Amino acid sequence: MGSGSNGPYGGSSSGSGSQPYAPTYHVVAEMMDRDKADPEIYNPSTGYPKNPTARNIADSIVHEHIEIGDKTPNGPVTYVLDESGNIIIGKRNNPVNPDKRSPHPMLIGGKNPQVQCAGMIHFSKGKILSIDNQSGHFRPNSKSMDAVYKALKKLYETNPKVFANDFKWR
Repeated sequence: MGSGSNGPYGGSSSGSGSQPYAPTYHVVAEMMDRDKADPEIYNPSTGYPKNPTARNIADSIVHEHIEIGDKTPNGPVTYVLDESGNIIIGKRNNPVNPDKRSPHPMLIGGKNPQVQCAGMIHFSKGKILSIDNQSGHFRPNSKSMDAVYKALKKLYETNPKVFANDFKWR
């Protein structure tokens, strides 16, 4: 399940567009209000539960490809670029109710998660194929992709084989 303009996540390309550029982004008010209405998504005492599959992408490298749990991703996977510049990836896995949605803020967890960027990383057989900023919860500005590419270049310097041959650098 992606986070584009269709479906329950409504990415940055939805009618709302992105937020103005900022070094970090909070969850947009309309999505926070929606999540607060569902105790399996947001708990008033603790905030968003943390997705148990959330991992730093660098810690997810196994034999020159990415794994999430014991699975090799093929297709879109959620990510956030945290405030420290780590790319955190995870399956759509709501820790409270597996039948519920698991939005981007669950990759960080807490009452007020903040990120530099968020979206989807597209994989082909565990190799990074492309990345975007399609997050309906954070709606990062496209300029935020500069920080994502900086983090990806750092990953590439130590692990170039986790990138698909046709990955396009801007």
